[in-house]
Amino acid sequence: MIQCWLELGDGGKLKLPTAVSWKFCYGTDTPCDSFFLRCLWERGQEKLLSAACRFYAEWEGDRVFTGVVDEFAVICGRDGLYLELSGRGMAALLLDNEAMPAEYQRCTRADILADHVSPYGVETVGGAGLPAVNGFTVASGESEWSVVRRFACYYGGIVPRFDRYGRLVLDAPADGEELRVRECDAVTGWEYREERHGVLSQVAVRRRTTWGTQWVSDPDFLAEGGCARKIITVPNTTGTAAMRYTADYQLKAARRERVRMKITVAGAFLAWPGELVSVELDGFGANGLYRAAQTEVSCGGEGLTTTLALGETDSMI
Repeated sequence: MIQCWLELGDGGKLKLPTAVSWKFCYGTDTPCDSFFLRCLWERGQEKLLSAACRFYAEWEGDRVFTGVVDEFAVICGRDGLYLELSGRGMAALLLDNEAMPAEYQRCTRADILADHVSPYGVETVGGAGLPAVNGFTVASGESEWSVVRRFACYYGGIVPRFDRYGRLVLDAPADGEELRVRECDAVTGWEYREERHGVLSQVAVRRRTTWGTQWVSDPDFLAEGGCARKIITVPNTTGTAAMRYTADYQLKAARRERVRMKITVAGAFLAWPGELVSVELDGFGANGLYRAAQTEVSCGGEGLTTTLALGETDSMI
């Protein structure tokens, strides 16, 4: 059974009544995690909900969601009296707040957290391996999330994400025990898709006015007939290693959604974004090992279901 609580602006907590339907969506990047909950309600505490700012949910004693309350409605109708509640994960705090423009001579992980994460009460896990960046600039109008993502993803090769405890995670997904999805696991639907448009076969990074160009290719895509080149111009002060990394990043980012396998299985909270999933369906031509990019868990008319959006294991998920 799902159990949910609200945290009020003054620090108080309110346990919510029995939920009759709910949906939790998890992923990385944008759109951020989100939730919807419909539960029974009793009159008398409607205005108390105005102070609700945080939402927590547990499934069989384990935390499955930590987030921000965006909207609520108390509805009285033919079906009785209900509370409907919706919101997003803790990434909403970084998405909704604009960063102060800044120019860092040398920007480190500690600088990013102190200036763009910690002021919003967000806890951070990992990121010790993220490199310092010379000449890092925060543009006017940029969100705090954009700053964090650009620093971690573009320069460190890590797609930042939030876990179910509401913590910002700055490490790559760890490959632990994988989920096996077989025909006998009550698979109710699946979809396999590949998209070639937007995938790059070659990237060239060149300095603005001096000689020196780094070329990086995707041999697998080239072997499949891929032909899409991108040329990037960087300042003259950019080092050779940085140029190479810029090209590698562009190739990986372009492949991010090249392969997508969407599969719906009966059951709740079967896998989290970043975890490995082995698909073993009878007679299926694309069986293999994937990495979960998005997870949607819902309880409604069809019972408990988990829908997984899967991608390549080495893509930037």
